[in-house]
Parts: sequence; structure tokens; C-alpha cells
Amino acid sequence: MKPKLLVLVIVLLLVALVPALAMAQSQAKPQGTGKVILDLSKPIGPQLDAQLGPSAKGPRVLAPGANAPRPSAQGIQPNAVYGLLNDSFEGSLAAWDFFELLNPVGWDSTTYKAKRGIRSLYSAGYNNDPFLNPYYDNWMLSGAFHEMDLQGARRVQARFQYMNDTEFGYDFFLWCVSPNNVTLYCDYHTGSTNNTWRLVKVDSRTNPYLADALDEPQVYFGFLFFSDGSIVDRGTFVDVAHIRAWGP
Repeated sequence: MKPKLLVLVIVLLLVALVPALAMAQSQAKPQGTGKVILDLSKPIGPQLDAQLGPSAKGPRVLAPGANAPRPSAQGIQPNAVYGLLNDSFEGSLAAWDFFELLNPVGWDSTTYKAKRGIRSLYSAGYNNDPFLNPYYDNWMLSGAFHEMDLQGARRVQARFQYMNDTEFGYDFFLWCVSPNNVTLYCDYHTGSTNNTWRLVKVDSRTNPYLADALDEPQVYFGFLFFSDGSIVDRGTFVDVAHIRAWGP
């Protein structure tokens, strides 16, 4: 083949590949949402199997062993009834209680990604540097929860934004409400939001779990992150979190 003809063939092949490469890059990663009810006093994997069905990799069994919960930065605030949480995670995390089970990596603020300002809450920000390792770990069950006294409250609303990248169907980001810090009523996202932020609004007028939390003295709202033993991704970022309660 003559040199000029060879160059022409290569150019034509490259031109033909450009649309295919662009199409491959534009294909969205899979994602899914749903609801589950979890009991933190029991293994999470079998509970997910019972409600979502077994995964293609078999039962969702977590590795044995657990790490002690991380102590809260601030105790109960008895005067914070009908309060307003307005947190973009730019400063103190005293309004949040954290725990890591099975793995020391967990939720913490980071400057790696943010919706507003320069920081967000990241599912793999604690005991991990996302600038060196922008991935969560296997065998994670980590929580970040805000405690509220809703005695006398007649309405409560929570909203936040999140960006998520997890192994579809196996690793989960969950936002949950608990009246007792044991039973969690959760919505979840698994898979990828494809590099976009997604707004969540939860209102006791339309959410029966939040409605049941009204008048309770010790209510928790927050986030869980769960991963199995293989394949990791970027994880979950949460930002611009608001919780507001109305009452007499």
C-alpha cells in the first residue's frame, strides 16, 4: 500500500471511530431507587436480601467484626426543639453523630467535591484521603445522623442534595429516619447519578415514616452507606442539608 493511501485509510478509520467513542462516553451508568426497613441490631446484608431479593453474586454477607462507633462531637441539645438544621458542611460537624461498622472508613467532610461552597459530606472521607484514593472501601456500613427532639412538632421536613457512584445493585446510599436509633426507615439509591446532583425532599405530610416521628423525643435523620466485598467506586457526596420542624 502506498504511504499516502495508508495515511488516508488511517484518517478515515479515526473519523469513523469518533462517533462510536462519543456514544460510549455518553451512555449513562445504571441506577435504581427504592425503600427498605432496616434493624441496626441485626446484619444488614440478609435484610437487604429479604427485601430486594438475592444479588447475582449470592447473599449479601458482610465480613465479620465491627469497629466501635465514633463518639458524637456534641451531645443531645434539649433546647433544640423545632430547630432548623442548615448545613453545607463548611465548618463544625457537631450537629451529626457518626459510626463506622466493619470498616474504619466512613462519612466526613471533604473539599474533594461540593454542590455549594467548597465542602460536602463524603461517604469515604473519614480515615481516607479522596485526593489520593477517590474510592470507598469494601465491607462498609457507615452512618451520619442528626438527632432531633420532635415533641410537640406538627410537621417536619428534610431536604438535601447528593451525587452518587456505587456498584449497581450491590452497594447502596440510603437516607433514613429512625424514631429509636435502631429501626431505620430508608430510601436508597444504587448505581450512579452520572455526575449530577439530585435533590431530595422528605416531608411528614407525605412521608409516613416522618409523620410517625412527630411528637417523639429522640428522632434521627441521616445517611447510611453500605458496600459488599467486591468492586468499589467513587461513593456518595451529600451537601446543602436542611431539616426544619414546625410546632406550637
